[in-house]
Amino acid sequence: MWFAVFSILFYLISALMIAPLLNSSDNEKRRPKKTLFFLTALLAVVFHLISLYPALQELALERKFSLVEISSLMSVNIAILAILAMLVVNSMWFLLPIVFSFSIFNVVLETFMPSHMIQLLNQDSAMLFHIGLSIFTYAVCFIATLYAIQIGWIDHHLKAKKTLFPPVIPSLITVERHFFKLFAIGELLLTLTLISGVYHSINVLTAENIHKAGFSFLAWLIFGVALFGHWRLGWRGKRMIIYAISGIIFLTIAYFGSRLI
Repeated sequence: MWFAVFSILFYLISALMIAPLLNSSDNEKRRPKKTLFFLTALLAVVFHLISLYPALQELALERKFSLVEISSLMSVNIAILAILAMLVVNSMWFLLPIVFSFSIFNVVLETFMPSHMIQLLNQDSAMLFHIGLSIFTYAVCFIATLYAIQIGWIDHHLKAKKTLFPPVIPSLITVERHFFKLFAIGELLLTLTLISGVYHSINVLTAENIHKAGFSFLAWLIFGVALFGHWRLGWRGKRMIIYAISGIIFLTIAYFGSRLI
């Protein structure tokens, strides 16, 4: 439990280091030192992963995984991707408090509100690969959706013409460029996940697998239509935001809802 507590503590410290930036309109000096920030964020995800180790061990040995543990594993993957993205781009500062809050929420649930256990059928090395690919795909799509929300927030305040943006907030063009790249990568990964899922579902056709495949396909279709519309028709703005949020909702229902039926 102490590893989970330390993880929550360092997630909070990392989020608090970023928070002042969102209220500052002209003070570049308030940008946190990246070395210190990465140290606290790295400690947060390391402790988070250590707290998940018993669950991962149980998955490998007993082939069991709970809904809460799956959610926690997804959140730590999202946090790792977001932190690594900061090494390449500077448009993630605005999103990191949301990512860290999601991780804190899942650590709390995992530690203090353990859920019922579920059985994973036909679990072998190929199935473990499929699970890992699914989790990574969800993390990428989730971050892309956060970018879409950021686009909407920036666009709304630009039209209001009343907000002085802090230096940490990137330009709308920069956010859109990163969004479309992640969106396309997420669609590609989701395609691979669906192919892998079909391979495993052929042998075991259950209500859970049908539910998961159906909603995942709907998410894939929504993302695909959005990308095609952007590529051929120049779709941007609110339409793309609606498609991104709709797609992640269906993907969330596929990944989590299938475990509740």
